[in-house]
Parts: sequence; C-alpha cells; structure tokens
Amino acid sequence: MLHAHRQRFLKKTLLILAALPLFPALGIGGEREETHLKETMIPLTRELLLRIDQTNDLPSTTNEVGSYKIEWFDDGWLANLQLTNGWNFRFMAGTRETNVSILHAPGAIEAAVFNQTLIPLAGEFLRQIGLTNNLPRTTNQMQKYSVSYLNYRPGYLVDLTLTNGCNLGFNSGTNGTEVWAFQRPIRTYYGFGDDTPKAKIDAVKALLLQNKLNEEKAVALAKKYFKLLGHREEDFHSLDFYPGEIVQDDWSGGEDGRGGWLPYYRITWYRKDVTAKELDDNDSAAKLKTIIIEVSGIDSSLISYSKGLFPIGSDF
Repeated sequence: MLHAHRQRFLKKTLLILAALPLFPALGIGGEREETHLKETMIPLTRELLLRIDQTNDLPSTTNEVGSYKIEWFDDGWLANLQLTNGWNFRFMAGTRETNVSILHAPGAIEAAVFNQTLIPLAGEFLRQIGLTNNLPRTTNQMQKYSVSYLNYRPGYLVDLTLTNGCNLGFNSGTNGTEVWAFQRPIRTYYGFGDDTPKAKIDAVKALLLQNKLNEEKAVALAKKYFKLLGHREEDFHSLDFYPGEIVQDDWSGGEDGRGGWLPYYRITWYRKDVTAKELDDNDSAAKLKTIIIEVSGIDSSLISYSKGLFPIGSDF
C-alpha cells in the first residue's frame, strides 16, 4: 500500500533541488573545489540572479563567497554556497549538466515574497477548506520556511510550516502562484515493532472507535474538498478507474504483526489523459498527474491535499 506521504516523497524527489537539506557545516575546499567554484558555481549564480532581476548582488570573484562545500559522488557532486551578501545556493551536478537553486535569499527579499504573496494565499486556502481560526496574517505565524528559486524554469518553490503545525507547499511561475500541497499535523500511519508498549498500541487501536465515516461517506467528503479547491470531476477519471484510488489508512505491527485500520481515508484522482497501461508500467510522470486528498473520520475534515505536476492555476 502506497501511503500519501510516500507519494509526496516521490513528487518532491522530482523537485529535488528544492527538497535537499543544507549541509550541516560549510568550509572552503581545495584546488579541485576552487576550480568548480570559479568555473561553474559563480557563473551559474550570476545567471540565476540575473534571471530574477537581482542585479545588485551579482558575485564576480571568490572574495564574495562566504563559505562553500562540495560533496563528491561517482556520477557528479552536490554543493552548497553562501555569499557574503546573504544569498544561499544549492548545486546539483551530473554527467550532463549542473543545476542550481536558491535556498535562501536575504531576509528583506524573502519577507517581501511572504507578505505580498504567500501569506494571502495561505489565508485564502485555509478559508476554502474551512480552517478559519488563527489565519496567518504576519510572518510571526511562520515556524519555518524555505524559498527555492530554480535555474531550469521561472518562479520558485516554497515549503512553509505555520506555528499551528500546518504545512503548505507553494509553486510559483509565470502564470502565478498556488498552493500545491497541504498537510495538517495529523499522523495517518503508525508502524510498531515488537518492543512497542501495549498501551501505545491500544491507543492507536482505539482511534478506529472514533471513526464517523465509511468508504462512501469518505468519498463524498473528499469530493467536497476536491471541488472547493477548484477541480472538476470531468477532467479526471472516475474513482473506479484504477485499483487503490480509495484507501483506508492502516497501522502495522503489534503482537500479531497484522496491524489494523485507522479512521483516515485517502482518495486519488487520475487526470483524464493518464492510461491504465502507464500506471501498470509504473510510469512516474503518469503517477504525478493526480489529486490526492486525505480526510479524517474523527472530525470529518481535510488532513492533506496534494496537486500533481500540473500547470499553475489549472489541471491541464
């Protein structure tokens, strides 16, 4: 069974430049590293900054490099670069090309993005799904975030966690900015080992007793959020198109190793142009032409939402 968080991981793998973490420590490399710094990293940072109209912060020499580190692999390298002016970049180099993304811009630039675009969009999204309490209005309601500008396409990606624990992912491009992922701080999967205390296992088993939904009601609830967030059923296959489109989440382990059900349901819509053969062949692009919604049988609410790699503002 492929849980929603694993599907989101697949999606983020394709957007790896935005998802890779920072190296824990940075330092200055040797001669080989310095060659890459001068011939590849500095020129690429200049190109990316020019493309987003940040012409006042263009690096030209290693004197403008605060710190950097390259990690080597058999088929390429990864690097992190911090400039003295506050810009932070991530590089991913393969045998054919090198890509760069901006992991962090100076504070004033990121603050402008949040105040002018992301906070209003987050508030609009939360209102759409009925979470109207404590709507974000200032950057003080952000717990952590990252903004990644990419060199292979216009726009940026954002991962934002609010102080209430809700996580939102934003995708921005030439056609605007939208929320393409949302997750409330609710666990929908538990895996227990042989040494897990019985009290903890019993507590998870008890969750099912709070379930107010069955499969039919869960589908109806998911369809409500599907439409509230601007999607049309006629643009997607029906929910009997492919196995696994309607799944009740479960937990694994326990004394008998069999686990059991949880009061959480995951509904997956495939876009109309996806074929069953593509899914049978495990085509990764086809699997990302999806809308995935998780709903709770405890409080009949939206737990998570994930929009696949569709155009911003539409499903086609």
